[in-house]
Amino acid sequence: MLKKALIKSLHFFSSSLPLTWLKSLSGQDFLAVFYHTINNQELPHIKHLYRVRGTALFEKDLDYLLKHFTPIDLAQLIEAVYQHKKLPPNAFFLSFDDGLAECYHVIAPILKKKGIPATFFLNSDFVDNKALMFRYKASYLIEELTKKQIAPKLLTPFFEKYQLPFLDLKPSLLSVRWHQEALLDAIALAFEIDFKTFLNDQKPYLSQAQIFEMIEDGFTFGSHSQNHPTYNSLDLSSQIEQTLLSQAYLKQHFQLPYQTFAFPFTDSGVSKAFFDKILGEEKFRLTFGGAGLKHEVIQGQLQRFGMETQELSTSKQLIHTEYCYYIIKSLFRKNTIYRS
Repeated sequence: MLKKALIKSLHFFSSSLPLTWLKSLSGQDFLAVFYHTINNQELPHIKHLYRVRGTALFEKDLDYLLKHFTPIDLAQLIEAVYQHKKLPPNAFFLSFDDGLAECYHVIAPILKKKGIPATFFLNSDFVDNKALMFRYKASYLIEELTKKQIAPKLLTPFFEKYQLPFLDLKPSLLSVRWHQEALLDAIALAFEIDFKTFLNDQKPYLSQAQIFEMIEDGFTFGSHSQNHPTYNSLDLSSQIEQTLLSQAYLKQHFQLPYQTFAFPFTDSGVSKAFFDKILGEEKFRLTFGGAGLKHEVIQGQLQRFGMETQELSTSKQLIHTEYCYYIIKSLFRKNTIYRS
């Protein structure tokens, strides 16, 4: 609660502070930012998770970044980390998680127009719309059950079977975790909500053909696990398996000459042993978390800043707030992530 209150306060006044001053005070002129999707329409599988930014706001984000930062691609970032090549002053790295179809239809055309490179992280189980991520299932269920006017109390027996509390439709469905996905499938079956039909009709994910076309256009791709679990809920062997199998899919189908990975949800609680295996033995070039402006003691592990919130704030508000928060954390030496 204290953190949320602090960020809300920073959000209110931070945009009045010059970004040049914030960057100078923080000592941080490199910024890695990420999104999931961009769309002018409501997306039922995302609607109840976070606010999707429209194309106009996204273009304003990019224009603000281009005004204050210089875009770099994955190759430049790898060279900076491993060959100590200097990045351009005020560099920024742009990426997108989950491999959603808007990356091809909406995002790539805008990036090509503005000359901005980007890396897209894919869940191998979802390419070609073979399956739907459990959080997207939850959002879609909320939307469809509401349309059907299903009384929330009818869901109580399903939650009791899994020994989970049921409070109300939205908070209860959004509380379902990756390893409880069968609960979502059972509810969908009981109330005649068909995830396969949604996948076939709406095609929310990228296809292999679209990915090939984006690669030809110069965009880069990395793995994002097989099916989007929370890594700190898995044991080490499962974390490694999810990572290596998703990367093997990319290598088999797209012959990528590099290996890079972004954690689904969070890298919080992931041990040093994971990075020793992935960045060391398996020779992944980079891995990415989503903890914002923070330092890492592990070479090759970088943190990104998420641009999606429940409020459709401007990029200036979001970025200035993140810099202010970084400066405050530095006073308490809370800006470095250590792994054990």
